Amino acid sequence: MSDETKTSQPWTRVLILLGSLLAICLLSRNITGLWIPNDTEDAVIFQNALLLIVIGSALLEAKFTKPADSAINGLMGMLTLIPIYGLPTPALWWLLFSYCIVVSVLAMTCVAVSSGPALFGWRAKVANVTHRPAVIFGKARVLYSVIFLYSVFSFYGVTSPATAKLVVFWGVFLALWPLRVPDMLSAFRAKRCGYSIVGQVVRTDAPNVIHVTLHGEVKWNLEKVFILQQSNGQQSHVVPLYEQLKEQQTLATGLCIPMTEPIMKGLDSGCLYEWVEPTKTSLELLGGDAGSKLLGFVDVDSTIGQLKFHTWDPGPCYEGMLVWSRAGDKRIYYQIAEGHTKEEGLESNKHGYQLAEASQLGVLDESRGFLKYPWLPAMNTPVFSVPKDFGTDAIKLTGKEFVYGTIPGTEINIAGDFADMMEYHTAIIGVTGAGKTELAFDLLRHAIDKGTKVICIDLTSRYEGKLADLKPHDLSISPELAVDLGAKLFEAETGAYGGGAEKKVLKGFADKLRESVTRSLADFLTSKDGDKRLGIIRLDEISNTKASIFITEVYLTALLHFARDNADTCPRVLLVVEEAHTVMPETGGVGDFDSKGLVAKIAQIALQGRKYGIGLLVIAQRTANVSKTVLTQCNTIIAFTCFDATNLAFFENFFGKTHTETIPNLQFLQAVAFGKGVKSQRPVIVNIPFNEAKK
Repeated sequence: MSDETKTSQPWTRVLILLGSLLAICLLSRNITGLWIPNDTEDAVIFQNALLLIVIGSALLEAKFTKPADSAINGLMGMLTLIPIYGLPTPALWWLLFSYCIVVSVLAMTCVAVSSGPALFGWRAKVANVTHRPAVIFGKARVLYSVIFLYSVFSFYGVTSPATAKLVVFWGVFLALWPLRVPDMLSAFRAKRCGYSIVGQVVRTDAPNVIHVTLHGEVKWNLEKVFILQQSNGQQSHVVPLYEQLKEQQTLATGLCIPMTEPIMKGLDSGCLYEWVEPTKTSLELLGGDAGSKLLGFVDVDSTIGQLKFHTWDPGPCYEGMLVWSRAGDKRIYYQIAEGHTKEEGLESNKHGYQLAEASQLGVLDESRGFLKYPWLPAMNTPVFSVPKDFGTDAIKLTGKEFVYGTIPGTEINIAGDFADMMEYHTAIIGVTGAGKTELAFDLLRHAIDKGTKVICIDLTSRYEGKLADLKPHDLSISPELAVDLGAKLFEAETGAYGGGAEKKVLKGFADKLRESVTRSLADFLTSKDGDKRLGIIRLDEISNTKASIFITEVYLTALLHFARDNADTCPRVLLVVEEAHTVMPETGGVGDFDSKGLVAKIAQIALQGRKYGIGLLVIAQRTANVSKTVLTQCNTIIAFTCFDATNLAFFENFFGKTHTETIPNLQFLQAVAFGKGVKSQRPVIVNIPFNEAKK
């Protein structure tokens, strides 16, 4: 790194200002005999034109001239000329006065049309036309130099020794800036302390973000680390975040990391220095590890359950991504659920960025999964990603858990004691083709492996073929009985005088049917035969919805009675209900009184079954059409992609708003899972695995 700074420091301009003021006083004493001239013509030269050149160049317009500066310069030029009105000739005086008027008008026009948050249309065109001539011809060194030379040659003549002295001083002063004399003075000061200043603080945002103007061509990226000398005498590491151009400067933003011991001596307060021989990388200073990648910093309005962070590098971010941040000495994990665009004001400019929202998963415990953490990281705390292979052994599985899948982009298994918790009931909701049934197949296989008998009510005709390797046992009534049942239900509904006679016939038929179903279920449940682990109740040949509901009630009643009467010997049972809206519909969607009664009875049986080891796995496309009595008792919910407003309203009560908003955007075989059957105290987005052999 060079020992010379690229831009002058404020103290150099103050030094030049004081030296120039002293020189002006000496020139005045030598030429007029007075330290401060009282003659009007001398006052215009020394106390107006020359003084304004020095003050404007050294102090007011050290870096650049703004249109507002030009407007003031033009007005001051006119005020300077008024005391010498008409001298030496009216024509020449009016020419110079008109020059000041034109500069003022151009500058004020530019300022007027440039006000407001947006600049477009005719205002933008006017600003473009007026800005450049205003700042060039209204610059202090230009406008006051014209007035100075006009006054000197008008009052002292061309050949006067006083003219020579004044012109020489004027020329030397103006030459200081292109010759970079202030920069050389700054470099001399930098050599004394051994380090060069690369920037100066212009604003501090609590608790630890600074905005600095950079000097020259400074590389502002995460590979660099800088040192800030604070006004209280302490020093801080500064990690670069981002930069943007502000007029003719580079405005950069950095994160301060306090140091316990200063590592540089003799630094100027409020100045930024490059760390010449860093002993730590920026990632290490921020608290990350070798596998982590900096994504952003905690932003305002974060809560315990939801972290909002300003994305420093939004490129790698995606929905479902696992990120982490520190709260005290704990590493808290979050999952990105949403993203927004935002902007903030930096001086007069706007800085646009992306804001990510991530829901807390909590602290990672190897035996219990994710555990809720009761607090949140501080403002501007770094947020990191995890490496792709992260989490292979993060959670220890005992072998009895069911693995739903992994957190997107990681190897962290999201598992749960599904077989042990099945009595609390589980619901799988999602549109057609999202992956509901494939997950249901895996769940029932897991239940069977753990010694649970599984009975599936199937209206899709898919279970028998897909699960052929498990040798499913057919528990269905014969097609002939199904047709006969449908006919008797129709006769009872349409018979004369309320169908009294037909209903007696239906009751007798139903009693015989219940006896047959009870014997069939008892044989299946008590059998020790390895081929009788999975029972299928096919309803695909029953087109009558009322008949489907009727048969479902018959089977559930028989199952409940057997489990209740044989509590000591009845095995645990998982009842899988495919297309639940058909056999467990919401009563509001059922047209006749008898069917409403059957639906209510089915719901009550399903809830009572928990007492006797009967678990329920409900699979449906829409919650609106499924009995709410059943759904509200499902303590584990797995939601695949859904778009229906009723579904989303139901999920919001269970998952909360943030995760519910992610559900319409879920990918194929991606779901939000939460409940007693999942080892996580917060909802989590899961990638469901798919074995090609399933095809």
